[in-house]
Amino acid sequence: MNRGTVLFLAMMAGSTLFAQNGIEKALAEIEVNNTTLKAMQKSVEAQKKANHADNTLADPELGVNRLWGNPSSIGNRTDISVSQEFDFPTITGAKTKVAKRRDDMVDWQYKSERCVILLEAKKALIDAIYYNRYIAELERRMTHANAIYLAQKRSLETGASNKLELNNVSLSLSQITTEMKKAEAEQQAVMTQLARLNGGQAVKVADTVFIMPDLPSDFDSWYNQVMASHPTFGYAESQTAMTRSQLSAVRQSALPSISLGYMSEKTMGEQFQGLTVGLSVPLWSSGRRIRQAKRESEAADAVRDDAKGQLYGILQERYFRAKGLVEAVETSKKALAEADNSQLLAKALKAGEISVVEYLVGLSYYYDAIDNVLSTERECQKACAELTDFLL
Repeated sequence: MNRGTVLFLAMMAGSTLFAQNGIEKALAEIEVNNTTLKAMQKSVEAQKKANHADNTLADPELGVNRLWGNPSSIGNRTDISVSQEFDFPTITGAKTKVAKRRDDMVDWQYKSERCVILLEAKKALIDAIYYNRYIAELERRMTHANAIYLAQKRSLETGASNKLELNNVSLSLSQITTEMKKAEAEQQAVMTQLARLNGGQAVKVADTVFIMPDLPSDFDSWYNQVMASHPTFGYAESQTAMTRSQLSAVRQSALPSISLGYMSEKTMGEQFQGLTVGLSVPLWSSGRRIRQAKRESEAADAVRDDAKGQLYGILQERYFRAKGLVEAVETSKKALAEADNSQLLAKALKAGEISVVEYLVGLSYYYDAIDNVLSTERECQKACAELTDFLL
């Protein structure tokens, strides 16, 4: 194995902790600066306040009656009344539970949307690290191609080679230069995307290596441990709990409500005043509301069961894809380490055993192997990010 391959594999395997910390640090910065997340946080606060807005006491009722007597000799009458309606404590408690369950739903919704943004950011960071490494690799190839070009040019001047061989070397150098420009353009686009996600502030990404993920050996055991942390299932579960609390609140609301107040009646030469008590009995609407609440609770149960089944299938699909890509990365790295002919090609070219064209073709296989390792590893990192996006 030549020095170039050893250096490449060392860079791929080393400094992994630094790379992981670099991604985590950038994600933490993006979470703080992302304008969409800031807006969502304010929306969450407003929604939670709205959830509890209906749990206050009903507005007091003030009544004033001014009645003129006929005949005028009996005088006028003035009535003043103030009343306040109260729910039974059990009704108030049930409404409070509904509001808290709605708060849970809002929190899970925020977590779900947060995961979408952070997953986009993590994929962009993976792309940034990939282009850092790929551009460094292209720079190494360009240095090597320039050296070959200069050597071939000197050979042409001494008559040891021909113009055709120089042109082939020049074309190889041109291809590397073109690929470099394309990679730099893609890198700039990724950095622009990261700046957008970071609230307009540039994100520094200097890493050139990835840490290989340690996937769980058994999917079902892992799924049972993390299922409750997934926003999709958490939202569905909290919605089920909310509809059950809502059903309980509707049943409690079938109880009468009480109103207490003060009333004053004043006529010519006489005045009456005292306390008033009222009772409101919901005879007509409670049955219909209870039936509707039951249907909503049953529907929420069905949605939760469907979400659980769908989530299992989605995560299982992502798990096996990520696992397959991890194995592919390991296989491609091993093949690169064991089947590198770059040093043998250089010796054969120097000894005149092969032509420059044969050397360039053979070297292209080595470059293709490196490109395959880099692209497969990037794909693997993104697959693992999708599998664990809810843990970001």
